[in-house]
Amino acid sequence: MTATILGRRNNWWLSGKSSVDSAYKIARDELKTITDSFGARRIQIIIGPRRVGKSTLMQQAIGRLLKDGVAPKRILFFSCDDPTLFDEKTSIGDIIECYAYDVLHEAVSALSSRVYVFIDEIHTLPGWQLWLKNYYEPGYNIKFIVSGSSASHLFDGARESLLGRADTLRLMPLSFIQFCGFWSAYRETDKVALFLEAVPNGSLYTDPCGYYDELANDAWKWDGFKPYVNSVLQEFLLIGGYPEYFSDNSVTPWQKRLVDDIIGHGLYRDIVSIYRIRTPDKLEKLLYFIAASHGQDFNMKTIADTIGCDNETVSTYLTYLSQAYMTIVLSNFSPNAGKILRKNKTLYVLDNGIANAMLRLPEIDDTRAGHIVEGICARDALAACENNLWSLYYWRDKGAEVDLVMDRKTDVLPIEVKYRTSVDQTSIPAFRQAFADMNMPISIVITKDRLDRARDMLYIPFWLTR
Repeated sequence: MTATILGRRNNWWLSGKSSVDSAYKIARDELKTITDSFGARRIQIIIGPRRVGKSTLMQQAIGRLLKDGVAPKRILFFSCDDPTLFDEKTSIGDIIECYAYDVLHEAVSALSSRVYVFIDEIHTLPGWQLWLKNYYEPGYNIKFIVSGSSASHLFDGARESLLGRADTLRLMPLSFIQFCGFWSAYRETDKVALFLEAVPNGSLYTDPCGYYDELANDAWKWDGFKPYVNSVLQEFLLIGGYPEYFSDNSVTPWQKRLVDDIIGHGLYRDIVSIYRIRTPDKLEKLLYFIAASHGQDFNMKTIADTIGCDNETVSTYLTYLSQAYMTIVLSNFSPNAGKILRKNKTLYVLDNGIANAMLRLPEIDDTRAGHIVEGICARDALAACENNLWSLYYWRDKGAEVDLVMDRKTDVLPIEVKYRTSVDQTSIPAFRQAFADMNMPISIVITKDRLDRARDMLYIPFWLTR
């Protein structure tokens, strides 16, 4: 029976092509990371929030394998949350052994050629890392590509088991530039496509000066793109970075579906049920509190009093929400670790579209837009930090405030978000003075339209950041 169910889940065994792959007009940039890993033995792990496109990315990767001539039956896909496949007694090993014997008619230990095994929602299955290690260690001819929605469950106990055996790809909501790519593909807008060709390929957060120089060298181009890009930007600030939106394009039903899924599944299934939380209403109230106060800093007592619980519970719940990729929690920057732990936290909902949907906002005013851009910059900076093993903070002291502080190990990069027409002054000089002994070669101010450099300060429009 299991082989029959697998056959229905793997329709390319008969058709020779992935129907999901052909249903989408564009693939995320991260697809290349997956396809580039096909030649290596190491396990490829994809982690990120729900609905961000992990399953679609895996299906598109399967499509690439088929186009490259891999025999359809040597590609297996299954999800660990599929009730027709898994019960309390079923393991990953049961599925793989059944597949090998009943579909390939081969022993796992003697596969005639490479097999590609895609496992979705793997974090829902206890002991998953031990099963992968069991098939990886003997050198069986299997390439594993797996995904999960919770960082905590993917890595609790897995770091040691899979050390040196796995690579991790974090799949976050679309950045603005990525959103432009989807917009161009689905709306068939040539002007936006030309804009994407002109934007530098590097990263502002990893190479600020190099990125700025490329923008400045083509400064004459940007005014011509601005009217076309602005309409995309306004939609992005409201909708957020979940690719599935482009198959709908209707704001109100999309926002409702997004909240239903994030609260109904992401919150209650990925956090409440797994951690056996006794007061799920407090957890949900905390998430709504963060959405309403996007980008503000709070101490634990203020939050605890607001949602009606104690400080320790708030701290624990914030950890759960952060690990499930629902929120961003930033500590106040200090060289003193004790001060970092004691001071306030700045809180963001990871995706601005989710925050807007939770608050039922049909449009965005200028004040909200500024907070949203700050949160998106925090998410983009955090992604750069995680990819490079850096750390991200904010800084606030005596009325001075720097929105983001990247500790890049060899230097510190302060970033302020001033999403407005004119930028009169920033708190970066105060930050530099407070930490004069630290290596701070450059600073960044994210603006609405200003592209400029003043000594060690780079002014860069948000819509030109990558």
